[in-house]
Amino acid sequence: MDQRMAPTRYQAIARMRRRLERDGWPRLQMMLLVTITGGAGFVASWALLQLGVGAMWLRYPLALCLAYAAFLLMLWLWLRTRAHDWVDGWDGSGIDLATSPGTGGSAPWGGLGGNSGGGGASSSFDAADSSPADALSGPIGDALGAAADADELAIPMVAVVVAVAVVALLALSSLFVVWSAPVLFAELLVDGALAAGLYRRLRGIDARHWLESAVRRTWLPFVLTALCVTAAGWGMAKYVPGADSLGDVVAQVQRD
Repeated sequence: MDQRMAPTRYQAIARMRRRLERDGWPRLQMMLLVTITGGAGFVASWALLQLGVGAMWLRYPLALCLAYAAFLLMLWLWLRTRAHDWVDGWDGSGIDLATSPGTGGSAPWGGLGGNSGGGGASSSFDAADSSPADALSGPIGDALGAAADADELAIPMVAVVVAVAVVALLALSSLFVVWSAPVLFAELLVDGALAAGLYRRLRGIDARHWLESAVRRTWLPFVLTALCVTAAGWGMAKYVPGADSLGDVVAQVQRD
């Protein structure tokens, strides 16, 4: 093959992505990996708690880091066990060379009457003789009581909002990673093949380690999630001093 007509790395990624979407189930596989990653995070948080790391603002991001490490390990296992199914016997030929070089690498990631007493001739107006306590038992007292109840509900409502925000961010991060699975898996396969010397016909080779590609594609949702769970852990610890788990915080909210 003429070296000038050889596919670039980006074209090889685009070709591999289309092949994965046509013949495989990359998003379903990634959903399984993300689910296992979430389970690994819960197990890591429990293990850290058993080891004495009670501060939620510290334990939650540490558990997320361990879960991320487990995620990268599962990507490595996927690459080790599935690479031959997709790479063997394929040298990147058949790529649509009309595709721009940046198609594969920059593709879109595609992962809650009154009673005043002054009305009649036989009645007496006794408001002047009423005590402050009597006044507080009327409409003014009702308004103050409602305001006090609102203040008492403010902190639990904040806790609920924070919990919903954390769950929403976790869901969005997971969806982002799942939706971008075809591009991520394709890039991992091409990088693995380049490292093994299987794509000898590629021109403008931009060889990368698979780990570099995996981290570059997935670090942002994990970092944003880590910042969010750190803030949530700090806020819950402020609301319920001494609490070392989300269950403690929920129990306190129910008691309040």
